[in-house]
Amino acid sequence: MSIVVTGSTGQVGLHLVEALVARGHRVRAVTMPGDRTLRDRRDVEVVEADVRDAASLNRAFLDADTVYHLAAVVSTKTTDDPVLWAVNATGAANAARSAREAGVRKFVHFSSMVVFDPDPRDRPLDEERRRVCGEAHAPYSRSKVLGERLVRREVDAGLDAVVVHPTVVVGPHENHHAGIVRNLIAPGMAGKLPAVIEGGFNLVDVDDVVTGAIAAAERGRTGESYILSGRWYSVRHFAGLCASMSGRRRPVVQLPMWLAKGALPYVELAARLVGMRAPFNAEELNQLAGNPSIQCGKAERELDYRPRAIDGALDRVKAWLESGAPRPAHSQ
Repeated sequence: MSIVVTGSTGQVGLHLVEALVARGHRVRAVTMPGDRTLRDRRDVEVVEADVRDAASLNRAFLDADTVYHLAAVVSTKTTDDPVLWAVNATGAANAARSAREAGVRKFVHFSSMVVFDPDPRDRPLDEERRRVCGEAHAPYSRSKVLGERLVRREVDAGLDAVVVHPTVVVGPHENHHAGIVRNLIAPGMAGKLPAVIEGGFNLVDVDDVVTGAIAAAERGRTGESYILSGRWYSVRHFAGLCASMSGRRRPVVQLPMWLAKGALPYVELAARLVGMRAPFNAEELNQLAGNPSIQCGKAERELDYRPRAIDGALDRVKAWLESGAPRPAHSQ
């Protein structure tokens, strides 16, 4: 079959393209104009298109059987950015509509865990949890909520689509944003992480996300959401894993969450004065204090999803960093 992947040069997109080719599929990788990441691949058809341009997607989706829509701007900024809404919301709507009009058999939309309200945090979180809303939540979260809602409008119009929600993805090729690999794993492995902040996160191997997404395309029920989570790790434990892999000293200082939140205005001011990015912001602290019990039981039952421990992903990240990983095209 002919399979189209938008966001094909991102962290998950590159792994998904590789997995689909290995399974014998004809893959059409949609890239932004000028992106030459896949220029040397002879086993992939590369098509330039911008999800903000519906006409370019119509051409990219021509004769496609399945579309995986990954194109997105990932950010933890607390200030609004028009590009977030243009790509994550309007772009998702354009992709879903173009897929329906092209007669695509299956559409897999990549959303995120951040669309779910973490509260109440003392109760397990699954696909039935309400979506976040209101200005109290970060623009990225709200843009992904709106994108999902617009995709579901096309489902109502006849599109066979499913939505997947990965948690924090760990793996090589974090090329287009500075996430956990750049901000925690790399400095941890280099011994440049003297302190960490209290809290934790649910981490998932990028290969498990890819396997889960392919299963969603094959067996997912129309209109359903599937959480693709892994395991919860405290920041301190995870940072220790990263340090031990390179024989570095584990971080011994852990800042309480209340102290990090109280110091945030001063941290941000100091960062602005020296022209650097603050080591953390309000949204990142909120995520570290998120729901610790994220459930993937639905994906396990319906997709045979079986997430692994994060060790294998860390090994691959270490090899990638040591090989001279390029700096991200843009940061959060």
